[in-house]
Amino acid sequence: MDEPETTRAVGARAEGVLRVRGARLVVRGGPDDGRQARLDVPTFVVGSGEDADFRLSDPTVSRQHLRLSLEESGVHLRDEGSTNGTWLGGVRLVDALVTGDTVLTLGESSLALHLDAAPLELPISTTGRFGEAISVSPTMRHVFAMLERAAQTDITVLIEGESGVGKEVLARGVHASSSRAARPFVAVDCGAIAPSVIESELFGHEKGAFTGATHARIGLFEQADGGTLFLDELGELPLDLQPKLLRALEEREIRPLGGTTTRKVDVRVIAATNRRLAEAAKAGSFRADLYYRLAVARVTIPPLRDRREDVVPLARLFLERAVGEPNTLLPDDFAAMLSAYSWPGNVRELRNVIDRYAVFGTRDTLFDIEHEQQPLVEGEDFSSLPFHEARRLALERFERAYIPKVLQRAGGVVSRAAQLAQVARPSFYRMIDRLPREH
Repeated sequence: MDEPETTRAVGARAEGVLRVRGARLVVRGGPDDGRQARLDVPTFVVGSGEDADFRLSDPTVSRQHLRLSLEESGVHLRDEGSTNGTWLGGVRLVDALVTGDTVLTLGESSLALHLDAAPLELPISTTGRFGEAISVSPTMRHVFAMLERAAQTDITVLIEGESGVGKEVLARGVHASSSRAARPFVAVDCGAIAPSVIESELFGHEKGAFTGATHARIGLFEQADGGTLFLDELGELPLDLQPKLLRALEEREIRPLGGTTTRKVDVRVIAATNRRLAEAAKAGSFRADLYYRLAVARVTIPPLRDRREDVVPLARLFLERAVGEPNTLLPDDFAAMLSAYSWPGNVRELRNVIDRYAVFGTRDTLFDIEHEQQPLVEGEDFSSLPFHEARRLALERFERAYIPKVLQRAGGVVSRAAQLAQVARPSFYRMIDRLPREH
């Protein structure tokens, strides 16, 4: 496939460089008074949830409250459909470009935003492809550039991002671009393994180590020896096992369960999570020493809704793969429909939609299978609300209808329901937690 066409960037772009305005956030009021954060990545989320880059303890702040994107002329602010809004004085901000220092109000907290005087130069890849991933978005090509550099070393990589953004695809790209490409790539979902057996899965066990251990078994670290071990959903790793993983990373050796001696392993580790581990480490739900050991190279994958210029190129690629013919046409009106959708399931959802389109060739029910959009909002008028608030309400109604139905299909088994929904099990548990009590 040819390189995707270049579209308008969020900042001035020279060869391999994206120029934007950096900034600094300082909390000036509320429970977190005095906390601050440096904005030196293309996108940055403020909220009270574990998936926020800058997590506030203010209960009046929404889980994902405010998204800040760095541009050449300033910082683009977008309220993420928060309950209490983002305010500048007496004005409620939904979508705005800030070009100078200002003070924002989120719930009961005040945040001072200070913009840098000089431009910030971020590296971006000179190609629109990394492994099997493609992008024309400058924020994603910044990720490509970071991963290209990391791939030439053996340093540990931490990939953060929402479910469905393609973290494993990028991890495989790092492996394929490294000197370990001819050796094994072993992937494991830490959230899908029972806590009682995950130590044995990672490090192996000796015969008789536990009831049912009738023979010795090597673990995933040894299976990946010489290559790459991809630890997906690492944020779900039990706290009591984290010191053992830290030792394996630092000493390059493991001890099988029930064993008395250690074994050397030569493994490059890439970890991925849909949580913000820095914030989890501050909250005590993830070991800080393990976080710092993992985040030698840390990248955050922007959700597809924040890089809509990638939707059509990705759709074309998926359609070509689905029908097995290069240069397959994507009708303009269908492309416009895809670009207008918010893609809560990210790239995974887009691929599923295109696969259905390739089979059925109709657009009327493409989204109904996964999100049942029309039945969920039929007869409701959200036009009096701001766009992001209306979207939030529509998604809440979707989850209230969708989650119980998937659980019913799965016979009440959460792990099976998560597989049917094609989301990580921890994410599905959080969806269940958000449901009203009657569910």
